[in-house]
Amino acid sequence: MRRTITTLAVAALALGWTTACEPPPPPASFTVNVAPGVTGGDANPGDGVCETAPGNGQCTLDAAVQEGNALGRADIHMTPTAEVSNPPVLSETTITGQLTVISAYEGVVREFEIRAPELHIAAGARLALQQAELLVTGTTTVEGALVLTRAMQVGWIDVRAGGLVSFDNSIGGVWASDLPPPATNAWITNRGTVILRFSEFQRFDHGAGTSMGAAFVHTLDGGSTLIGATVFNRSGLASPDCLGTPPTSLGYNSTSGCNLSGPGDLEGAGSFPLRDIPLGTLGCGTEVTVTWDGHPRPAPDGAPRCSRGVWHG
Repeated sequence: MRRTITTLAVAALALGWTTACEPPPPPASFTVNVAPGVTGGDANPGDGVCETAPGNGQCTLDAAVQEGNALGRADIHMTPTAEVSNPPVLSETTITGQLTVISAYEGVVREFEIRAPELHIAAGARLALQQAELLVTGTTTVEGALVLTRAMQVGWIDVRAGGLVSFDNSIGGVWASDLPPPATNAWITNRGTVILRFSEFQRFDHGAGTSMGAAFVHTLDGGSTLIGATVFNRSGLASPDCLGTPPTSLGYNSTSGCNLSGPGDLEGAGSFPLRDIPLGTLGCGTEVTVTWDGHPRPAPDGAPRCSRGVWHG
């Protein structure tokens, strides 16, 4: 219990949940206002203006990230013009600031996506994704913090000691990567802290040695993984979902081979039963008030309970 409390306290600090009397000044705010295929770096990183040339007013995704890195903090707003068929590509792949990427799109079916060849979140940095999909064809290396809220992350994730990955009401897997499985044979290699809450993850059997046969998380070298109200879908795979140090259960998970014994945990289950999480438990209806696609939690019909995973209220 002491270890769990300590881990949660460290995670809260990494996420920016502090009790300081004076709040920090608001971050800079940029809106990416060009077509997805338009690229270009910032003309003068750190001047507080996102544009690819002086006075042109064109704010690309790379320019916004460069400006945010230089300033240290930024909110980057993405308009709903970027469709999956023509997504913006992030080539400024090292994050050194405290950046939040926010999509204006909100609906039943996601249509917004960012792609990157790889990603490195440096120590002390944070990348937060809200209502956005991020597909990384290589590896996301996390020394700082990667925080997803109603978002999607696809591609291998390597959490280094001191790093934090948090999925809240989010979806993930490895199917976008063009790399073979790492030696740890897991989508997330965790030597830091991983927190999964009200989320859902997918892996498939595409044959021996393929990426989707890898486990979901391999916790090792003093890392800590906490899972609550989360569903691991393995599509017929018999191999365990978790490797290494067993995760700490926050309750109401559907997993296989993770050795969870919290309240409501199910071994070998898929996404059922639904709506079995009591009101207030794990933030049901208090902190977590909508599903991944924007429907209310708890659902207005039936008992006041939330479903595990990302769907159904």
